[in-house]
Amino acid sequence: MSSPSGAPAFSAGRISKGYKSREGVGVQALERVSFEADEGKITCIVGPTGSGKSTILRIMSGLEAPDEGSVRVAGVQPSDMTGRIGYLTQRHTLLPWMKTGDNIGLPLKVRGLAREMIKNRVREIAESLALNGLLDLYPYELSGGAMQRAAIGRLLASDAGYCLLDEPFSALDEKTLHALQRLFLDIAGRSRLSVLFVTHSIDEAVFLADRIIVLSAGPGRVVETFEVDMPHPRDRISPLFGALIERVRQKIESVLRDDAAVCGADSATGGH
Repeated sequence: MSSPSGAPAFSAGRISKGYKSREGVGVQALERVSFEADEGKITCIVGPTGSGKSTILRIMSGLEAPDEGSVRVAGVQPSDMTGRIGYLTQRHTLLPWMKTGDNIGLPLKVRGLAREMIKNRVREIAESLALNGLLDLYPYELSGGAMQRAAIGRLLASDAGYCLLDEPFSALDEKTLHALQRLFLDIAGRSRLSVLFVTHSIDEAVFLADRIIVLSAGPGRVVETFEVDMPHPRDRISPLFGALIERVRQKIESVLRDDAAVCGADSATGGH
């Protein structure tokens, strides 16, 4: 499904990105990466450590620019989407000196909404995230799961229809993780969010995604895309679920084997 402009929600056209290490050595993070992510869908990016997954999100958010190629959000440059792109990372980034309710309502306050409107919207968001009774607590007084729910609440308060999520649930225990995954699916579906979601977990990708993009080891390149047509809610113990996990796992393992073979050949020839 495309945006009203007919463009995908997120698209990357042959983007490359390199960095300098602390020692001044050049490191190539991404190499000619191209993909599309549909409007109103969840697209997950998986791949080995160092494959440039987080770099893609930073470029897509407009925080960084690619060395080559281009990205678009709803058909335009990220800089033209101010206030419409939400970004959530593993670290919740809640402001520690503000109560939970004030953290959630911060985007509304920045937009200049009236105090009563902010209060009502925060209450509505808190009810959807089971944060009732926690709005007067500070972030350090919350559990890890509650902090991430509050961070999702602030994302919802921003009314950003295009969301970038960088392993937001990876630090949680399994029970809390599964509960938040189900909650996020429900919210994303009801709000018709367009989501680009980075994860190391193949299980998480198969549970959440409508499309899974697999990256190679660094420099990151797209090596395969899987379309996931299983209906929600997905059953983690179903044969279909397990079979797709295995297909994605085998692709990542093949990527790692190929990378190890290249490194071994380089070592044997002295890198020439």
